[in-house]
Amino acid sequence: MRRVVLSLFLAWSFAMAATAAGVEWAQLSTDQQAVLRNLETEWPSLPVDRRQQLADGAARWLSMDDAQRAAARDRFAKWRALSPEKQADIRRRYQEFRALPPDEQARIRATQQRVKGMTPERRAELMQRWRDASGGGRGNGSGNGNGKPDKPDKPEKPEKPPRPEKPGR
Repeated sequence: MRRVVLSLFLAWSFAMAATAAGVEWAQLSTDQQAVLRNLETEWPSLPVDRRQQLADGAARWLSMDDAQRAAARDRFAKWRALSPEKQADIRRRYQEFRALPPDEQARIRATQQRVKGMTPERRAELMQRWRDASGGGRGNGSGNGNGKPDKPDKPEKPEKPPRPEKPGR
């Protein structure tokens, strides 16, 4: 029994060590290496999680057909054309979305799919109704970034009249 436990522990230790080292260049398929060839020299210095992301991305790329690859190239070109501030905003919003509970993420995805299925005219009509209800929506600075309209501003307090001067001053 001790030998079985010891051998299982050693096997687990080796597996953990291999995982901790991350994906080595030699472990990539020839096709993955071809996709990632620009990164070969810096591969050993990349963080473990980044190497895994890149290996997974290369595998996804290789599984795409020509039309899917063209669409991915187009999305990437649009991404690179965005300002660094806009990219940072999108990344922040994505992280906020990922932090939501799974049921809330599913609700948002379902809503997005419903909106995608609408005609452009219907989407424009809904956007206009949302802007009217929220005082202009995101485009003019209102909105709080969570998809819900801001609470109406409190009315400004009237200015207090100046204090009368006390005699002797």
